Amino acid sequence: MTAHPPPFTVEADTDAGLWTLSVPGDGLGFPGIAGDAVYVPVGEDQLAAVDARTGRIRWCAGGITEPDAAGAVRAGRAVVVPTAREHSRSGFTALDAATGEVLWKRRKSRLNRPAAAGSAVVLWNDSEDDRSTITGVDGATGETLWEDEYDRIYSLLVRGDLVVLDTASHRALDARTGAEIWHGGGAGTLLAENGPSDAAVFHAWHRFGSLTRHATRTGEELGRVSFPPRVLKPSPYVDPVLVGGGRALFSESFGRRVRVYAYGTGRAAWPVADLKLGLRRFSTFRGPAVCVDDWAYVVTWRDRLYGADVTGRRGLRRLATTAPDGTVLKEPKEITAGPRHVFVSGDGTVAGLREGHVLWVAATNRWSHRIVPLGPDRVLFPSTDGRHSHLHCADAETGRRIG
Repeated sequence: MTAHPPPFTVEADTDAGLWTLSVPGDGLGFPGIAGDAVYVPVGEDQLAAVDARTGRIRWCAGGITEPDAAGAVRAGRAVVVPTAREHSRSGFTALDAATGEVLWKRRKSRLNRPAAAGSAVVLWNDSEDDRSTITGVDGATGETLWEDEYDRIYSLLVRGDLVVLDTASHRALDARTGAEIWHGGGAGTLLAENGPSDAAVFHAWHRFGSLTRHATRTGEELGRVSFPPRVLKPSPYVDPVLVGGGRALFSESFGRRVRVYAYGTGRAAWPVADLKLGLRRFSTFRGPAVCVDDWAYVVTWRDRLYGADVTGRRGLRRLATTAPDGTVLKEPKEITAGPRHVFVSGDGTVAGLREGHVLWVAATNRWSHRIVPLGPDRVLFPSTDGRHSHLHCADAETGRRIG
């Protein structure tokens, strides 16, 4: 259904790929990216598709209850968006990515997680309260292609046209038919890699401190790297994050510790950095640490930003939060890692950092942000001036935005 959208205003520098989308009032929700478009909730029941490069509004569709653009996935010609989402339940609406025409809707159920694999969409749930159900759906028609059920799906990865599951043991299913391609191997949490991934392989983390690498098509173990027992001491149930460059990041919020290990084709990982926030800081980490290039960053519950060069000798230190132009990042609260930069949101401000330095700070007059990196050189963030709400596609290095 075509919506009657509010009067959109778009200002753009198309050569630089920068733009700002504005609507009266407080009508823009948090954005998501799927394919070459940015999807933005408008009000409570509309969804706009914006060309990621130019800012041009492709369409605005209505009749979509509480769309969650952050969870949108692209499957063939369809974009599938969670709707009326709760912790363990969700509905779904599929729209034609070119026109915004609603292709199909699925009522709210305990299937609350979407993943796209070619022209198919896989819907599943990982609730601890119920048996896990997984369903393959045709992205264009909504036709149910197959269904299955397991005691629990602990994690899931898409690799090409295969869906790899951890169900207390690993298995791979064909995304369109549900046929089991292989089953076997030890249980281990499936880990996605930051940045581009090789569809031919996948990684799994095992509770006793080993990282394995497997062939997607066969499940064959191609390599195993052991980590020292000390990474398991805080909790054997804390999984690492693969941050690229053959590195694994371990973050302990209450232990105030960040560890980075390197791994290769050998049998043992080796330490790159062991960083701990001193007790005299009287705080713990607000959330997991992030690592971009050679720098690790973390925010504490006292709204302070810390960082360290993982290749250097200095530990975590409090970072200055003033940009070169004198603008201050107020009370840092959340960190988002991009391919080359780190973005931090605070009270009414957002900032871009690289190599431990604040490059820019922008006032947003908002106290709730969702910062979304858009490739290596741009970033999406919201702002308001009291009369209009804005979504900015800004330069990641300079913070330059339009309007």
